[in-house]
Amino acid sequence: MWQNNKYTVLIIIIVIATTFVSSLALYQNAYAHQRQLFTIGNDDYLFVVGSLNEPIFVDDKTGVDMAAYWPDLNDPVNSKANGTKPIVGLENMLKVELAAGDKKKVLNFEPAYQNPGHYEVSFFPTIETTYNYTLFGNINGTEFRATWTCSPAEGEPMSDNSTKQISDGVIRKALIGSFGCPQPRTDVGFPEPYLANNEILEKLTELEKMVNPANKTM
Repeated sequence: MWQNNKYTVLIIIIVIATTFVSSLALYQNAYAHQRQLFTIGNDDYLFVVGSLNEPIFVDDKTGVDMAAYWPDLNDPVNSKANGTKPIVGLENMLKVELAAGDKKKVLNFEPAYQNPGHYEVSFFPTIETTYNYTLFGNINGTEFRATWTCSPAEGEPMSDNSTKQISDGVIRKALIGSFGCPQPRTDVGFPEPYLANNEILEKLTELEKMVNPANKTM
């Protein structure tokens, strides 16, 4: 009798542990993006922004991942709340500006396949640095511009519930979470060490200067 009870307790513990680990993974995945709550004009908007295919590495395909919601009034920063509704049609209103150092590039969003309210656009990060994703455009007559900035892998998720006037007709009411910056593939290259494309270009430039000294910078 005791032996059967022992096995039953063991099975229950395993089930609980498995459920906990799965829930933790889902929680971490859900908060690998940053959510910002805005009042734009007369309406509230919840934008959840991060990178595709996190964690991301230099030279790997990634992209800007954006989800937009009409928030639940009782739980406005929770995209899974019962009253939350996806916002469709924003690909016609918003673009995204990528920025890394002094380099900038504007890209157009496309609606994610069979996922209403989600938008994405792909790019390949070529260096390890801090990337900014700036959403901009006109939302129902109000000019909108707001930035999401990646954080280092070891960075703590951000949280700011203060009210901030972003621009005329745009108020930010909350900022929660973070998303990682591109990481080098040096430590994950296998079976041979990985050399980033940018590093290869630098080495070729150095080699060209050695072969043709006239190209050296004076």
